[in-house]
Amino acid sequence: MAEYSDLTPDQLHHLRTRAIRGVELVEEVARLATMNLLLHGVHGANLEMTNTLESHSPNVPEKVRYDVILSNPPYGGKMQAQLQENFTIRSGATEVLFVQHIMANLAKGGRAAIIVPEGVLFRSGPNEKLRQKLLTEFNVHTVLSLPAGCFLPYTGVKTNVVFFNREKDGKTTESVWFYELTNDGFELKGTRKPMEGNQIPDFLAKWEERLAGDHSWILPLSEIEEKGWDLSAKNPKIEEDVDTRSALEIVQAIKLTQLRITELADELEQIIISE
Repeated sequence: MAEYSDLTPDQLHHLRTRAIRGVELVEEVARLATMNLLLHGVHGANLEMTNTLESHSPNVPEKVRYDVILSNPPYGGKMQAQLQENFTIRSGATEVLFVQHIMANLAKGGRAAIIVPEGVLFRSGPNEKLRQKLLTEFNVHTVLSLPAGCFLPYTGVKTNVVFFNREKDGKTTESVWFYELTNDGFELKGTRKPMEGNQIPDFLAKWEERLAGDHSWILPLSEIEEKGWDLSAKNPKIEEDVDTRSALEIVQAIKLTQLRITELADELEQIIISE
């Protein structure tokens, strides 16, 4: 806590004992979090062992909401139908439920940053309803697209960081600033070795003024709404390759590829037999 030496004793006490709260389901992870907090001088953090989603309420009193929420919620899991009953948008996907839980717990004037898998930003059904609710009830100001593999060796899933505020004046999303991060300073392999070309400094430099660049752009809410509330980062400066072949030409190409694969497999089989 040495870096907070400019705080008053009362502020330091609040920071050490009341400001930081957390909820964790897995005991081992909770122990690691507690040890990490202790190593950083936080001796009285409120870390609760429970299933966050089981205690969810869409109507959280303002006095117990949070000013800042940072979350990398679990994704890819499935929740029972009974547990979904407390949520406005029902879904078996844990990521859809966790985003709603964070929305309900963010205080007026509060800020949130959530890591979500790519599918949350473009899929239909509950995901689309979630995006519409988030965009029209909060101020979603930034979407940071992360490169697939940045969380290796744990998962290679493509993810994004969604930043949003619950403004005190009730202001909601007018436009969203997108940044497409293709290099986070490490190889996108299990070893994650450092490499040149880290774009994070560029992201931070452009963040406050939401500057446009080769990897950043702004979309108005009206355009996002027209596209089904799609929040996936599609860089307008990169032209997509369009396949102009007819359906018949594509089928013929597939057949030729399959034929070549069969020929190569036969050749490989003969080599193995001859040995």
